[in-house]
Amino acid sequence: MIPFPAMFVHSLLVQLHHTDAYGILFFANQLAFCHDAFQIWLTESGHPLAPTRAEAEFVAVVVHVESDYAAPVRLGDRIAVHYGVEKIGTTSFTNRFRLVNQHGVEVGGCQVVQVVIDPVTSAKAPIPDWLRTLLAANPA
Repeated sequence: MIPFPAMFVHSLLVQLHHTDAYGILFFANQLAFCHDAFQIWLTESGHPLAPTRAEAEFVAVVVHVESDYAAPVRLGDRIAVHYGVEKIGTTSFTNRFRLVNQHGVEVGGCQVVQVVIDPVTSAKAPIPDWLRTLLAANPA
């Protein structure tokens, strides 16, 4: 297993609807696992996503995703989703996720680029200072 110095790890149990009998994870589920980890990280950091756009502290939209699949994922596997921030720009940030099973085998990973937008106008906006600080404290 390659070390990954993420500050945040989210664990999950692979359910029947995530994979098939051949150990093939439905491709969209890997991204869903990563997105869940990001949302839980925000919540545990004291900044849960708002239930509506009008109440949002920030809106960050996904503009680019890369996903790699390295090993089978089977029903009942316990997956640790390691989350860290790879890059922080003026209006965007790049998240890096690494998925490791209960045997310490890396089964996949994602890179997700998000751009912050103004909740009212949808124009690109600078990353809020509080979010920039939070992202910087969780390096990939």
